[in-house]
Amino acid sequence: MTFTTSKRLPSAVLTGAVSLALALAIGWTPNHVAAQTAGTLVGTVTDAASQRPLEAVQVYIPGTGIGALTNAAGRFLLLNVPVGEQTVSAELVGYRAGEQTVTVGAGQSVQLDFGLSQTAITLDEIVVTGAGIATEKRKLGNTIATLDAATLENAPIADFSQLIAGREPGVVALPSSGFTGEGARIRIRGSSSLSQLNEPIVYVDGIRVDRSAVQNFNGQGNPSRLDDIPPESIERVEILKGAAAATLYGTEASNGVIQIFTKRGRAGAPRFTAQADFTGIQVPTNRINNIAGFARNADEQAMISSRWGKSVGLYEVIEEPLVPTMLETGFAQTYSAFSVRWF
Repeated sequence: MTFTTSKRLPSAVLTGAVSLALALAIGWTPNHVAAQTAGTLVGTVTDAASQRPLEAVQVYIPGTGIGALTNAAGRFLLLNVPVGEQTVSAELVGYRAGEQTVTVGAGQSVQLDFGLSQTAITLDEIVVTGAGIATEKRKLGNTIATLDAATLENAPIADFSQLIAGREPGVVALPSSGFTGEGARIRIRGSSSLSQLNEPIVYVDGIRVDRSAVQNFNGQGNPSRLDDIPPESIERVEILKGAAAATLYGTEASNGVIQIFTKRGRAGAPRFTAQADFTGIQVPTNRINNIAGFARNADEQAMISSRWGKSVGLYEVIEEPLVPTMLETGFAQTYSAFSVRWF
């Protein structure tokens, strides 16, 4: 009879083998193990005022390298978020940054929504330079003042000259000679020359506009093309001051540069505006005598009768008011109302 001996495996080895076989049987992998130690964050970012979804918002967890951008519907998804209490931030240019604290469990999907509010931009505001490149204010050596026309909607403004007059330090709109169509003379930080023009360069939506203010021999200046732009169609005005603006626009810009940006269509609720104009003629009395005359012969009698519109006798004195026909003065009043109706 022959006896054989067999070596018994340690119990720890058998336990490990059984655990490995069990893990392979149920399909566990290292990814599944990581999933049990992390969670998922999903949510939506909207405008706090209009509840409109915001696209391209940067949602991230500071210090972890985990982040994502929202899609067109304002949705975002953060994977492999560490378990525990996490601080999540949401940022978008033109909006105040949002921050929330959330607790994430292992293998748990947590819903997290943000409502961002619009905020004013100062040094981080994007402006358009003479090279056509949008640049932050802090990176420019020029002094740029921005006028938001939305803040002046309820002001009694009839033309562009009234829009900028006295709104910014150093910007002055001098009165014109009073001729019809002549605009005000604009000065930025005073006059720089006794013989050359002191008018600033003007651009409207990137196109240069003739702003020449050369006066004729009778003292009348040229019509102002700026006053042809309705103030209600202007979105904002950028005013470049200082000699440093000449580096962008040339030596002509030593008197400053005015950039006008008109309103454009944009997504959102419809907006309605109403405007009513009233115009009348004001005639002074007892200042200028009427012109008078009479017909001395048959030819003059026929001519005057045809122009007068009625029969005129010989040597019959007729009068024609001079003021209404030659020296009429007028006045105008504009009423504006701005409102937003949400549907």
